[in-house]
Amino acid sequence: MSGDGQLPATPAQAPPNGAVVRVLFADDEAGTRTLMRAALRKLGLDVTLAADGREALDAFQQQPHTMVLLDVDMPELDGYEVCRRLRRQAGPLLPIVMVTGRDDVASVQRAYECGATDFIVKPINWSILGHRVSHLLRNYDMQRELHAAEARTKAILQALPDLLIELDADGRFIECHAPASEDLAHHLQALPGRTVSEALSPKLIEMTMAAIAETARTGRSTGRQYRLHLPGGDRWFELSMARKAGDGDVARFIALSRDITERKAAESRIGQLAESLHIANIDLRRANDELQRQAFQDPLSGLPNRAMLNSRLQQALRRISALPAATAQDAKLAVLFIDLDGFKPINDSFGHAAGDEVLREVAKRLRAIVRESDVLARLGGDEFVALIESPEAGSDALRLGARIIDALKRPFAVMDQKLALSCSIGVVVYPDQERSGDRLLACADAAMYAAKRIGGSACVPYDAGMSDDGTEQVLMQQALRESLERGALTLFYQPKVDSVRGRIYGLEALLRWQHDRFGIVPPSVFIPLAERFGLIGAIGDWVLEEACAQLAAWHAQGLHTRIAINLSAHQLRQPDLVERMRAALRRHGLHPGRLTCEITESAMMENSAEERGTLDRIAALGVRLSIDDFGTGYSSLAQLRHIPARQLKIDRSFVVDLTVSAEARAVVEAIVQLAHALRLEVVAEGVESEEQLQVLRDLGCDVLQGFHVASPMPADEVPVWMSTRENARREGVDTSFDSLPGHMTQF
Repeated sequence: MSGDGQLPATPAQAPPNGAVVRVLFADDEAGTRTLMRAALRKLGLDVTLAADGREALDAFQQQPHTMVLLDVDMPELDGYEVCRRLRRQAGPLLPIVMVTGRDDVASVQRAYECGATDFIVKPINWSILGHRVSHLLRNYDMQRELHAAEARTKAILQALPDLLIELDADGRFIECHAPASEDLAHHLQALPGRTVSEALSPKLIEMTMAAIAETARTGRSTGRQYRLHLPGGDRWFELSMARKAGDGDVARFIALSRDITERKAAESRIGQLAESLHIANIDLRRANDELQRQAFQDPLSGLPNRAMLNSRLQQALRRISALPAATAQDAKLAVLFIDLDGFKPINDSFGHAAGDEVLREVAKRLRAIVRESDVLARLGGDEFVALIESPEAGSDALRLGARIIDALKRPFAVMDQKLALSCSIGVVVYPDQERSGDRLLACADAAMYAAKRIGGSACVPYDAGMSDDGTEQVLMQQALRESLERGALTLFYQPKVDSVRGRIYGLEALLRWQHDRFGIVPPSVFIPLAERFGLIGAIGDWVLEEACAQLAAWHAQGLHTRIAINLSAHQLRQPDLVERMRAALRRHGLHPGRLTCEITESAMMENSAEERGTLDRIAALGVRLSIDDFGTGYSSLAQLRHIPARQLKIDRSFVVDLTVSAEARAVVEAIVQLAHALRLEVVAEGVESEEQLQVLRDLGCDVLQGFHVASPMPADEVPVWMSTRENARREGVDTSFDSLPGHMTQF
């Protein structure tokens, strides 16, 4: 107790987060314990008292204390031993104060060696005690916060995947840190105290010193990448550097070296992907160019096709119409329509492959004559068109026509033979001879036919007297196009029956067109028109879709039959014909065997390798192929053996004279025997009398079609006809052939 006996009133440092500050005091003198408790409580502290060292250890074990005050001289365990044990148990931060009457240096030294934080000499100066306790508690709080901050910093450093290095301006390593899992950790531990030039490779020395110099100037360096060869494999790093704050005049730098191996790998993958995408884009552009080329190029000759010709023609017309009136009179366009004379006999005599070779040679000769600024196109077959733009287009076209005629007169080599050809050319000039751009091709075509009428091998300019037929064709093709777009075309269906029992075999879909102006237009008129003006593909697509949809509708009603449609030679040249056929069958849920494609004898026999492949793919699809109009064209028996057809259809011209002409009967009999020998089913069309029916049955014809069986009818009449026919057949009325002898060959 102090001389005036007053206890201190200075409050102790409040513990963090409002926790109670608990102080343990051990002394074997009861009076001292009482005074100490009063003094500490006056400071706002919670006090635990112990009479000896053993009690002090037990009390500390039972609950934590913020500070411990120990008398040195206590029985059993003195204060030094208790301090030593508490220090081992509580760690280095707990304030432990020795209260002793000994003030010699040895005692003080011993107290510090046992782990004491401070000491208070007896008798206790109670006025100073509060300040000493408060100071120790504040220091304790500061040490705890510092310790926690160091722990947080260490945890952060351990969590960082980066290498942290402190260097001075001379490139000397001061401190290095690496994650525990880092392969470089054991290398970095040896760096402090060494310089960059002593520890690194020449390239890394140069890079590091350059980063130090840049950081010294600007305070921060740009990223620099480098690669290290480590036991686990090569790793990439990126070095960045900043000046350490608070260095004063002594420059210190913190270098961060980040592992960017994964980033480099990702960048490499992205680069490879970008390169792949670049290559893919190039391939896509090439594919698009090829598709564009195929869409606008004739595959046989390599010349522009009809679509490209129409596009270039419209461009030329727009270009001319946009010219000022002062210069428009000098802008003219000539259209030359070129058609070969005598080309069909080459196909008939030497085959389609030889004809294709001739057409390629014709295209080559024409290309050598026509200027690069002009347009040369192949419309199809043996028809070519040239466009010429010049102030003297009319005279230029006639001169060009004469050169073309001379060029094509030179013999063509066909199968080791020299064959001569000629051509007929019609010329029309816009706007001198025809001011309507839509009619130019039709007018040139009319002039070409005028050239053929005078014997061919001529170039004839167009005049108004030729316009009637051309105008009519232009108007009719426009009407046909509009009818197709409006869905105004219709299909009629003509039944077929087997010749023995009269059962319904199937139906043929026949295209019909009726127009307000032109009336009922026969297929023999509008089908060639559609082929000439490029509509046959769209019409063929419509017929295929409409026939499949109708067949599926009949099947849904329980009427299970089959349908035959007609395919033109132009459709066989469509590269996607088989896929469109497959899609239509799948879309309507039809078995391919329910569809028959009838193709004329000429188209079936005179086909290129590509068209032959189309026939093979149609047959492989399961669709039946039928040779239509057999006997009217040119057939090679060698080809007939190998085509994938399953049916042969005798042309109606042989059926007409069947009952009155022995020659016609002999021809039909020969056709039937030939077909059966080749395991082909035989259909006769144009059966118009009972007499014709009897003869055809006697000759072994398998299927009959014609007005005597049934006329073509709209789709909604077919179910009624089929039901009536089957009922009558079952009842044995005159539609039945059950009573007739003979047989039907089964295939």
